Amino acid sequence: MADELNRRQMLGASSAAAATGLLLAPSITWPAASADPDDGPAEDAEHEAEELRERTVVVAGVSAVTSLDPALAVDTETERVCRQVFEGLLGIDQETGATRPLLARDWDVDDDGLVYTFQLRQGVVFHDGTALTADSVVANLERWGRLDELYGTGTLRRTATLPFESLFGGYLGDETCVLDSVEAEDESTVVLTLSEPIVFLPQALTLPAFGIASPEVLSDSDPDLVSRSPIGTGAYRVTEAADGDVVMKAFEDYWNGAVTAGAEDDVPAGPAPQRVEVRAVPRSFDRLRDLQRGQVDVYDYITADNLRPLVQSGRMILQRDPFSILYLGFNLEHPIMEDHRMREAAARAVDRSALIDGLFLDGTRPAHQFTPASLGVHSESAERYGRDLEEARALLEAAGYDGEPLRFHYPMNATRSYLPRPEAVYASIARDLTRVGFVVQPHPVPWDSGYLEEVLEDEDRAMHLLGRNGGYRSPHSFFGPLFQRTSREFGYYSEEVRDLLLQARGETDEEDRAELYREVADIVAEDLPAMPLVHPISGLALGRRVSDYPMSPVLFEPFREIRMNHV
Repeated sequence: MADELNRRQMLGASSAAAATGLLLAPSITWPAASADPDDGPAEDAEHEAEELRERTVVVAGVSAVTSLDPALAVDTETERVCRQVFEGLLGIDQETGATRPLLARDWDVDDDGLVYTFQLRQGVVFHDGTALTADSVVANLERWGRLDELYGTGTLRRTATLPFESLFGGYLGDETCVLDSVEAEDESTVVLTLSEPIVFLPQALTLPAFGIASPEVLSDSDPDLVSRSPIGTGAYRVTEAADGDVVMKAFEDYWNGAVTAGAEDDVPAGPAPQRVEVRAVPRSFDRLRDLQRGQVDVYDYITADNLRPLVQSGRMILQRDPFSILYLGFNLEHPIMEDHRMREAAARAVDRSALIDGLFLDGTRPAHQFTPASLGVHSESAERYGRDLEEARALLEAAGYDGEPLRFHYPMNATRSYLPRPEAVYASIARDLTRVGFVVQPHPVPWDSGYLEEVLEDEDRAMHLLGRNGGYRSPHSFFGPLFQRTSREFGYYSEEVRDLLLQARGETDEEDRAELYREVADIVAEDLPAMPLVHPISGLALGRRVSDYPMSPVLFEPFREIRMNHV
């Protein structure tokens, strides 16, 4: 690559701050900033630097990027960056949301739904100049299937389900894994053979976790090399990564056309950025201030309290369709919360409407099930826990609750797609619980200081706030990672739920498949390991230097489709 990353290692985060509320990643290390070895005379370098500044977009993210290994990327900020650097076999059409070719120019599946054949594009190179071949794709797939071996089964089992395990049912060699083989039929043909069909396989392969890395950085003895040397085929390559912030520069040899300074100056919509900085700005007020001062160009995850000043200043505001869930999680291994009556009492106490008013953007809807309405699998027979304060008090009395303090975890200094103002949301829920007789013991933890780790490790935890954003348009994107296997987050496992999810994975009839997911919704609602709260709207605001940003409910938002105002 032209700007070779400095190999000096910096201390990485010890856990991936999963915006999905799920993953704690193995320890990682980071690349550090580096100078361009091709710099010419000082005058030329200064002129080039000024042009680069004019074509730079600064995105204010909400938390530190914690890994540059796409296989471990499940939090929104890490996914945001990995999508620009790494590409998968398949992508998403920005206009229709349909699955489309990416590194695979075409694909087909046999009549049994067991053999997928992918034809790769010709002339694609990684940032290090290595050519994309079927062998490099096979090497990546085999690595994903051995993550438990590379990082240790014990390490991964302490986390939630990684995308490979969620999709294929286990790691390679596991009895539950339905990926039988992956082979390079020739230099540009990859064949995946399954033992059981996965009807949503193409959609799932659009996840950033399935981004292809250069074979030169795939190392059994050093699995963190991918994160230290993030080399993909994407439109942007990483030039700096420090303290969770990332700087990327357009890749000159990108297969779909380089983003070069001046190349698109005649395009009415404006040019794409040549350079992008993604900064971690956890507090919403700070993101607003930096946008108004012109220090950032994109303010993501607007909070309702900042909407008015954005409108008054004439900022362009874009909103994503709702495709996430905020929930109140329960610890079923807690000696008090294991009683279903306690969990139902909490569900009967919370006022979802009060949560939405003033704390979420307009368009946010109360949630009674884990999947958004757009997926069409809501169950009419699932238990709905409407607010009923007298019933909540009666349930507490019937459970024999005697006012024991119940530890309630919630994040601080964080904005997530599903949780824009965590402290305020906690305060509203805690007030409702206290009103019916719960004794709530607040346990705030800064998001970037290991909130997720504390949630999973604290055996005395009674309740917690978390959520997830759907990664692809299938109910499995929500149900699978949360409920397919024993969850340390909830202390919950249902063999019936697991069997239904496995049936749905291979069911080719759309309505029959939807009915299976409705049965899952029924069981989860009855068992109540967590209480769905809201399906939020999320949005961003643009500074004056940016005219458009590619919005997507599943966060497939390529920076090369950002449009800058002419400079």
